[in-house]
Amino acid sequence: MVWPEDKDFLCELLADDNLLVLPTDTVWGVCADATSPVSIQRVLTLKGGDPNQGIVILVADLDMLKRYVPDLYPRLETLLTLHKRPLTILFSKTVDLPDELRGPQGEWAIRMTLDPVLRPLIQAYGRPLIGTAACKYQEDIPRHFGEIRSDILENVDYIAKWRRNEKETGPPSSMVRLDERHELVFLRS
Repeated sequence: MVWPEDKDFLCELLADDNLLVLPTDTVWGVCADATSPVSIQRVLTLKGGDPNQGIVILVADLDMLKRYVPDLYPRLETLLTLHKRPLTILFSKTVDLPDELRGPQGEWAIRMTLDPVLRPLIQAYGRPLIGTAACKYQEDIPRHFGEIRSDILENVDYIAKWRRNEKETGPPSSMVRLDERHELVFLRS
């Protein structure tokens, strides 16, 4: 694959707590280092909402996921291996992920990205990214780049140059969690 941007440059931006607007495997998102308190606060301020809303965390692959969720239940690992659509899993226990990213139920929402550009970027960066929709809380999610509010675009540090002309994004990810009996509960499919 030909890289649309300089991967090292994007990694440097992320390391310096910059906010990037990038296409993901679902929608255009505001992306930043998910382990940086400065980046997290900048995203929360940009979205203008309640920090208890939770923020999706993007990982590159199963190995990265297991670094943050070392007790990954085998049924979830199998599901991630076989699932061909974006899948966000809610975890009640993680390692080294900030509490500020937890949702209203106290869980972390983590998705192993399928995007052919974002996945290698996260691999090169070596840490998970925030991957929240490029909109304010409680607003409709932009269906394509042209629907992103100008005040969002004006308050980030970098905007991807690729896929701007696409008029359709992917559907929202499916969302699951394991219940107390270790059964899958689909919250959004």
